[in-house]
Amino acid sequence: MEEFLARYGAVAVVFGAMLEGDLSIIMAGVVAHLGYLSLWTALEAAWLGAFVGDSAWYALGRLQASAITRSGIYRRAAPLIEGLFARLGEGEIVLARFVYGTRIASMFFWGVRGLPFARFAALDLIGCLLSVVVLGLLGFGLSESAVTIFGRVQRVERWIVMAVVVSAAVVLAVRVLGRRAARAR
Repeated sequence: MEEFLARYGAVAVVFGAMLEGDLSIIMAGVVAHLGYLSLWTALEAAWLGAFVGDSAWYALGRLQASAITRSGIYRRAAPLIEGLFARLGEGEIVLARFVYGTRIASMFFWGVRGLPFARFAALDLIGCLLSVVVLGLLGFGLSESAVTIFGRVQRVERWIVMAVVVSAAVVLAVRVLGRRAARAR
């Protein structure tokens, strides 16, 4: 694991931030505190990954906008979504990173809505930067607790591996003995 993080740490952070977001950014701070990456590299990688992931959802919404706006689900949800975004405006793009469960839907919505990419990118880069700094530093600051948890997880993993090996051996032995008993009849 250490070698993997040392070799691919920044790339793993980029992909984690693209796909998952919050937890990956926190873990980037933890990984930086453990010394596998510099804090600056971890934060840069998380910022890049967060922006690329958000841009992908935006692009998907933008490219499929006509099909999406014709769907029944969108027509039912549109008044609620439009009302929410009318109150918050485009600044919602920045805030969506801090409201759990709204990031992907928000980026997708702004793509469907046809917000120019340059405007989207300017706001999203700010939101990504703020969330990366807050969550990355949170992970960096809480990493002592994470080290303790990782140590416990590694011990539990060893026991689980041993239990799986023993269980597999028992199942295999029972099958072999069962086949031999069936042949003997």
